[in-house]
Amino acid sequence: MMENADTQTATRRPRFRRHRLIKPSFALQPRDVAIVRLVSEFRVISSDDLRLLLPGSDQGILRRLQRLFHHGYLDRPRSQRQRGNSPMVYALGQRGAELVAETAGHRPRIDWTEKNRQLQTRHLEHALMVSRFRVALSHAAQVAGTVAVERWLPDGCLRDAVVVEHRDRRDRIPVAPDALFTLRLDTGEAIHAFLEADRGTMDVPRFVTKLRGYYAYWRSGQQQERIGAKNCLVVTITRSAERATNLMHAARAVSDRGLRMFIFTPETAYLPAARRTVFDAIWRTPADDDLHSPLE
Repeated sequence: MMENADTQTATRRPRFRRHRLIKPSFALQPRDVAIVRLVSEFRVISSDDLRLLLPGSDQGILRRLQRLFHHGYLDRPRSQRQRGNSPMVYALGQRGAELVAETAGHRPRIDWTEKNRQLQTRHLEHALMVSRFRVALSHAAQVAGTVAVERWLPDGCLRDAVVVEHRDRRDRIPVAPDALFTLRLDTGEAIHAFLEADRGTMDVPRFVTKLRGYYAYWRSGQQQERIGAKNCLVVTITRSAERATNLMHAARAVSDRGLRMFIFTPETAYLPAARRTVFDAIWRTPADDDLHSPLE
């Protein structure tokens, strides 16, 4: 369901500008605080994805989002206007940042109004791709009941590099995932993963170089030193099935061993319309021609 007409108020309020005079009545409730904290964790998130994670009726959630926006707790990045008739995207507003900071015992260090204003369309689309995957991961864990998302660290959590030796040169390859997460199974086993959200803007050879970096990083043992994980998946999500297949086949050039650490799937395989979750056997690996679950 898309947010439309701001839940049919008598006076149509602007979608991307807070009305100074005609604001919806509002008293901050505990569920509003929960919404603000959730948006803060995701950086950007659509109203449709928020409905997947929040209890309550669709219209009730949309009304709270509307009020939180008009009272400055949430923001609606204006770069999303180029996305057409899509669900509304929310980010943290300045009052929301103050609320989150207050519970943590400090003052916000960022002007979130300005930060959201500077968020360009290409960066927004990439951030939403990561956000949608995180929502899908959280939703799958709720459905499964036997898996917990124990850790999620966003872009910037790891900025490292590894040196790859060749006969005639040495390459220094950055290791900087779009996110790092850990799943905890009810058996006690932990699955650690680096996330790569590929929008098709990087050519295939450059992406394969990135995968070589992850492989060398694993072989060097640096990931165990930095994140405490002996083994780690490299989870690549793409915008199309064709792109996922192309990257998967190209990844076979990385090595003749350790290829099971690389798994690929398009977004369409796990978004709600697909009626499958990220834990299902929707992933391909260059190690074989079968479909796999990341929980294997």
